[in-house]
Amino acid sequence: MLLTAAVLSILWIPLAGRAPEAPLFTAAMEWERGDYVSALTRYLQILDAPGAADALEEIALQTGELFHTVELTTDGANPAFAPDDRHLVYETGTGIERRVRVARSAVPTSVVTELEGWGAAFSPDGDRIAYMSVSHSTELRQMRAALDTVEPTQRGQAQAALNQRITEDARILVRDLASGRESAFDAGPMRKTWVALAADGAVLVAGSPAEGPAQIFRISAGQPPVALTTGEGDKVPVAINASGTELLFTVRTLGGDRGGQGTPPTFGLLSLAEGTATLLPGSAPSFAADGQSFTYIDREGATNRIVVAPVSAPTKGTVARSGTERTEAPALSPDGTRVVFQMMPREDWEFYLTGRDGGEEHRLTREIQHDVQPRFLTWDRLLGLMGEPRHRRSYLYDASTGERTRLFHNNTVRTIAPEYAWAPNREGSAVLIVADRDGDTVSPERGVYLVDLTRRVTLDELRSRVRTSLEAERRLHATGLRLFAPIADAVREALAEASVDRVYAYGKALFDFDSKHISQPGNDRAAEYLHGMYKSFGYEPDYQWFEARAAMGGKTANVLATLRGTTNPDLVYIVSSHYDSVSVGPGADDNSSGTAALLETARLMADRPQPATIVFASFTGEESGLLGSREWVRQAVANKVQLAGALNNDMVGWANDQRLDNTIRHSNAGIRDIQHGAAMHFTNLITYDARYYRGTDAAAYYEVWGDIVGGIGSYPVLGSPHYHQPHDVLETINHQLVTEVAKTTAATLMLLASSPARLTSLQVDRFSGGTATVSWTPSPEKGVTGYIVAYGPASDPEAHRVRVIAPSATLERVVAGTVIAVKAINEEGLEGWDWARTTLP
Repeated sequence: MLLTAAVLSILWIPLAGRAPEAPLFTAAMEWERGDYVSALTRYLQILDAPGAADALEEIALQTGELFHTVELTTDGANPAFAPDDRHLVYETGTGIERRVRVARSAVPTSVVTELEGWGAAFSPDGDRIAYMSVSHSTELRQMRAALDTVEPTQRGQAQAALNQRITEDARILVRDLASGRESAFDAGPMRKTWVALAADGAVLVAGSPAEGPAQIFRISAGQPPVALTTGEGDKVPVAINASGTELLFTVRTLGGDRGGQGTPPTFGLLSLAEGTATLLPGSAPSFAADGQSFTYIDREGATNRIVVAPVSAPTKGTVARSGTERTEAPALSPDGTRVVFQMMPREDWEFYLTGRDGGEEHRLTREIQHDVQPRFLTWDRLLGLMGEPRHRRSYLYDASTGERTRLFHNNTVRTIAPEYAWAPNREGSAVLIVADRDGDTVSPERGVYLVDLTRRVTLDELRSRVRTSLEAERRLHATGLRLFAPIADAVREALAEASVDRVYAYGKALFDFDSKHISQPGNDRAAEYLHGMYKSFGYEPDYQWFEARAAMGGKTANVLATLRGTTNPDLVYIVSSHYDSVSVGPGADDNSSGTAALLETARLMADRPQPATIVFASFTGEESGLLGSREWVRQAVANKVQLAGALNNDMVGWANDQRLDNTIRHSNAGIRDIQHGAAMHFTNLITYDARYYRGTDAAAYYEVWGDIVGGIGSYPVLGSPHYHQPHDVLETINHQLVTEVAKTTAATLMLLASSPARLTSLQVDRFSGGTATVSWTPSPEKGVTGYIVAYGPASDPEAHRVRVIAPSATLERVVAGTVIAVKAINEEGLEGWDWARTTLP
């Protein structure tokens, strides 16, 4: 985990007043080494001892969350608080099934009302709510039903057509929260994208008429919409101020929010009472919480200025900061007297603070990852985000000291919890967050959570958390030991030959080819180098050429090396990394690091054939749309390759700090746990995990063979500030980390290729009177001697185990909902690496 401020306070002995032998200090050191069993055991001892309350904050932040968090839904979006903080809203569902749920902030899990629509917005006093109501016309229902039968290649177009029709047909409804009465407003056939309520009760709508750009309108019952904005460019609402009298909007041209080619970005301040808009050059506008002033970025040539202006005189702004450094996302303190913003002093964004009239500038952060989108919660507390947009994490910051406190987590040791949206209340005492709390980035569902900054976790809650995590770590540790036991000596012998010097040499050679994008000469040179390296290890490598329009010379090639299996050669496992890079840089991390790990893995295994066949694949064209992996999959399908499992490593060399850690990116929990076991028992790698394969070469495997994917990527995921930048260079790479990934990958492959693959066609033949008979297709692999059948409730699916010889089993005293899982076992005592599962109806 990242070193939080609480952990740093433990390590800073002079300030904390602790000796190195103090239990908290010892536990922190064990945690930093990735010895989680020892650390959690010690934390539990501390929490069970006198004085436990003094250690609560430090242990809570190390193991998860400090603040009380409530799950509002597992499938939601667009949360918001009312301006008076009495109510909150969030959406569930998609398309014509979208719903708005309204709850009281004091009892957030109890829904007051559910509205059929989306885009809800409260009135400034919090008494009313406006939303866009979904039409349930026959045409819309037919368009929705057609989505389930359309060809995959046409689904995006069909979905876009449905979404457009939904916005065209939507009605605007305003509901009084106390009485439940609703009033309807007709905005006409425009594509409606936003609705709001002004202080005078006016209903505001943003939308696109049949002709011309999107504008902002005022609508009244029985009257046609009145445009409050005019001119070219789509008007995109940003926010209404606290008093409900002013509206900020941006002007989006063909070139995007920053303006078209040669066009500077523009935004506007709309006076809702007067119906007049003031256009200003600039971007990233935002109000202070009191609604009396706003700030924005104004650019002229190479100079970036942060401007603060009163809403009463928007053209009379003062410059809070001016300089050539890249600046973004200014935000005002609640009273408008201070400005926080992100600035890039070198390669990554950092937070800075200054007064609205300039003055002394104060740097708040010094984190190697990007710190972005700062905002004030209170006068002295900030909310900020860290990382890449698809995998961000939220933190609280002391506005004076910059001290950082993690805001949200899932209270597990290994699984990450990417966050996507954040909505604080006006008081700054609570934050609504949209996140994949379960670490599943593949499913479309995302949870909505309420974090209460006024309530900390209790000692009992923390003890329960630590105890649960300790049990999970012990189970993971024991599973790895059991699965690897029959081949542990062979794995250690192979991994003993790993060489960080060789790994560096691979990375240096690839770096010297500069960009390896398929449009650049470095792509062919890298392919030739990889072919030569595989051959030097003793393989007979192949080029897999294919045509690609963007490629230099019109074609590019995967480079493949095959280690043929000794017992079940028709059963294939593949391990891959793409060797191409983006066009603007050499891609030392993305993905020469994965390529170097792949080469070292291939070298370690060259003289150690396994029972099943292993393919080492250096893919091209990943950065151009997964071209190489899709071509390999196309040919594998045509050649009827029996692919049992796949590993894909991508971006494994960047280290956020002193620790050797990375993330297991998987679709298959069995492969995930094997990779954890390989790392913890045979290497110095510390591993986290997420269900994750989209946008990587692993997606090509999943699309055809389904749930067979594992692999390793960076931790924090895509946290490197060098990602897809010209400065993704060799000196940013930790070559020992790459070597540990190679060792983990080799150990994983040795177990996968030596163990029975997942069984197929598990089915319930009979279930009556508490007795069930199940059967499955016999394993076609040589050396299989029997099967393990596990069964139990969903909360403990392996509560009972039996061994059988035939591909069937009869289970007694079972009930509906019992989970049944089966795997094969071979003559070496190796269990199958994943279960086939079914549930009793």
